[in-house]
Amino acid sequence: MSRRVKRGTYRRSHSCGWSGTFDTAGKADHAKRHHSCARWIAKAESAERGRARSAAVDRTPKPCHHKVANHQHGTYACYTLDACRCPACAHAVRDYEQNRVRQQAYGRWDNLVDADPARNHVRRLMAAGMGLKRVGAAADVSTGVMWKLLYGRPNAAGQRTPSRRITKAVEARLLAVELDLADGAMVPNTDTARRLQALVAIGWSMSKLGLRLGVLPGNFNPVVTGKRPMVTVVTAKAVHDLYLELADQQPPEDNQRDRIAASRARRHAATHGWIPPLRFNGRLVVGSVLPLPELDDDAVVLELDDTFDEAVVQRRLAGDRSGRLMKADRIEIVARARAAGWSLNDITARAGITKPERYLPDDRHQEAS
Repeated sequence: MSRRVKRGTYRRSHSCGWSGTFDTAGKADHAKRHHSCARWIAKAESAERGRARSAAVDRTPKPCHHKVANHQHGTYACYTLDACRCPACAHAVRDYEQNRVRQQAYGRWDNLVDADPARNHVRRLMAAGMGLKRVGAAADVSTGVMWKLLYGRPNAAGQRTPSRRITKAVEARLLAVELDLADGAMVPNTDTARRLQALVAIGWSMSKLGLRLGVLPGNFNPVVTGKRPMVTVVTAKAVHDLYLELADQQPPEDNQRDRIAASRARRHAATHGWIPPLRFNGRLVVGSVLPLPELDDDAVVLELDDTFDEAVVQRRLAGDRSGRLMKADRIEIVARARAAGWSLNDITARAGITKPERYLPDDRHQEAS
C-alpha cells in the first residue's frame, strides 16, 4: 500500500522585488533563471501608472442632462453618453467589452446590420403621413438616431451621409412600427369620398351626413364629390365610423320632407354613378388606406393597393371616367372588357385606359398607375 507524501513549496525571489512560490524546486529554479529584472520593473511601473490613472478618475455618479433620455447608472449608455465613471458604469463597460472581444474571437459579433431595410420602412411611413418624431417615439428610438438614419451627420466637407449600419435592436423596433397617424395628418380622400357616396346612394342626404359629422355644407360637399384630394385623419376616422353605423340602415322617411330628401339623394347618386355599400359573401366591404378603429365581425377590409373598387370598375365600364383609378382597378377593367369582347382600342376609347396591354395577365412589365 503506497503512502501519499505532501509536496513542499519552494519560493524564489530577486532583488528587483520579484518573488514566486512553486510546488517543486525545478519549477522554482526554472522561473528564476528566465526572470528578467528589466521586464519586471517595467511591468511594475506600468501597473503603478494604471493605478494612478484610476485613482485620478472622478468616480462620483454624474446625472443625465439629456432632454428626452434618462440614462440609468450601471449601463453602457450612461458611461459613453453622460461620461459617468462611477463604479457601476465602469463595470458595465468592462462587461460589455469582455463580451464583445469574446464574441469577435468566436466569430459571432454581428450586432450591426444594414440600415437600408429600416430606412426604407421609415420612409414609407413618412410618405403615408407619419412624422419622423412620431415614428421614433413609437419605436423608442431617439430623434438623433432617426435623423442620422435618414439624413446622416455632416462631415468636414459639409456633406451628409446616412447611417450605413444600425444595431439589430434598433432595426427590430423600427420594422415593428405600424402606420399610426396623428389626428391632424392629411390622407387621401379616396376612401372617405367612396363611403359617403355609398351612403348617399341609399338615401342619406348630404345635409344629414354633414350634420352627423359636424361639418358645414360648404366644407362637406367637396369631400363627398372628391374635389378635395386630402382630408385629415380625424375626419377619415369619423366617416369610417359613420359608414359602419349607417351602411345597413335606411334613412328616416317618416314625413314628406324626409322622403323628398331621401329621393333626391338617391337620384343624385344615380346621376353621378355612385353605388350603395357593397357586400362580399354577405359581409360589408370596407376599403382602408390608414389604420382605423377595430371593425366588427360583419365587416371585411380590402386594401386599395391590392383589391379593385367595384364601384369604380362599374362606372368605367359604363363610360363614366370620373374618379381616380388604382392599378388593381385598371387590371380588373381590362380583364372584364376583354372577356366582353372589347378590343384594346375600345378599352382606351370607352374606359379611358391608355396602353391597356400593360394590364393584361400575360404581361410581366405592368406599370403602376
